[in-house]
Amino acid sequence: MMFKLFKTLLISLLALGIILPAAAQNTPEVTPDDGNVLGDCTRLLAADRPIETGPTAPTVRIVQPTTDAVYGSTVTIQIQTNNYDVNANGQHWHLWVDGTLTGMVYQPTAIIDLTPGTHTVCVSLGNSQHADIGMPDGIRLTVKPAQAGIPTATLAVDRAAAQVQPEGQISSGQIALLLGGGLLAAVGGWWFGNRMPKAKKK
Repeated sequence: MMFKLFKTLLISLLALGIILPAAAQNTPEVTPDDGNVLGDCTRLLAADRPIETGPTAPTVRIVQPTTDAVYGSTVTIQIQTNNYDVNANGQHWHLWVDGTLTGMVYQPTAIIDLTPGTHTVCVSLGNSQHADIGMPDGIRLTVKPAQAGIPTATLAVDRAAAQVQPEGQISSGQIALLLGGGLLAAVGGWWFGNRMPKAKKK
């Protein structure tokens, strides 16, 4: 009798041990922001480079969106810089989403499309040689599918004015600079060639 009771109790405990973890796995869990997004971005971007600091160091800050905000699938990323002019002499900023480089931006605002879920966005300043400089900034945001009655953020600018270019693709300003430099080199070569004394034919 005692053996049957012990056996029944053991089976019940085993079943409970199986059911509870399964139920926990199927229960949605909301993970709050750990407040260390900036640390994640710094580790991502500063693995092999020194970071300049001090009052004259270039800095970047994400001003839109705000941390832990809820957005639709289209998100506007807007930055603010100090001691750094974006789009001057090829200067730009790099955009990272969930640890992957999305591209480079030559204006203060970028528009990106994100899948539903929680995402980490990092930004860093890039010079004309495409090297990351200065301290990065980062935010964590949640993207939810559009639902009736739930407002989501609207685009602050037109998508055409907030493009993200793949890394390695040059901007229109850089194209003009290259064309101008090539034309100048061609004219200089022609002028120099005409100035050189020509060898006399025998």
